[in-house]
Amino acid sequence: MKLYSEYSLGSISMHDSPELRQLLSQAIVRERIVHVIETGTYEGLGSTRFLAETFASTMAPKSFVTIETNWRSWRRARRNLRRFPFVRPLWGRSLRTRQALEFLETDQCLREHERYPDIFIDNVEDPVTFYRREIAGGVGDVPKSLHRRALRELHRVVYYRGEGLLERCLRRVRDECPLVVLDSAGGVGWLEFQTLTTVMQQRRYHLLLDDVHHLKHFRSLARIRSDPAFRIIGLDERHGWVLATHE
Repeated sequence: MKLYSEYSLGSISMHDSPELRQLLSQAIVRERIVHVIETGTYEGLGSTRFLAETFASTMAPKSFVTIETNWRSWRRARRNLRRFPFVRPLWGRSLRTRQALEFLETDQCLREHERYPDIFIDNVEDPVTFYRREIAGGVGDVPKSLHRRALRELHRVVYYRGEGLLERCLRRVRDECPLVVLDSAGGVGWLEFQTLTTVMQQRRYHLLLDDVHHLKHFRSLARIRSDPAFRIIGLDERHGWVLATHE
């Protein structure tokens, strides 16, 4: 695999595509999408803002939850997304930590990434350790000042939602044809996709993926293409997004 940092179009934010915005707007109205679940908020200025703006210009959803692991990023996202009152940033983990770490240890694609020369990755020297540290340290970033440490602990008591949030959020709305957006950082995109398909089974839902040319979602895109239950609405492999419906 190749370093994603060397990709000329690489970005931690979803590409602001007019084509994708139009396809999403049409799908929101046509399918009456009223529930959104997103993983990987970061600071709320990428895919979350893009989605929120699209919904704001069509119709506000009944629920829009976006999951962020990192405390600092979650705090900034809350501030950045205030103009979208229907968006609810959740601080917590989309997956269970132990499950994610076990996945990294056993993922053959990650351990033998040299076999996939056309796919991007964030670290080519020791990707298992790189992603393990990212998973293990996501919530546990320790502020330097005493004030910020106290603030984080207060937030943990009041706002921290725990682990396995993707599955928990999906189960609440899985019978109402939600839009699911998988955009977490790191090497667990395939595990998030597997969690989605396990929970949703044969139910109908819409799916938006970012970084389909990355380790994160290249297998997810292959599954979407090969599974007749999925219908691709739009795809841009150069910028790395796909919008599909599971029928």
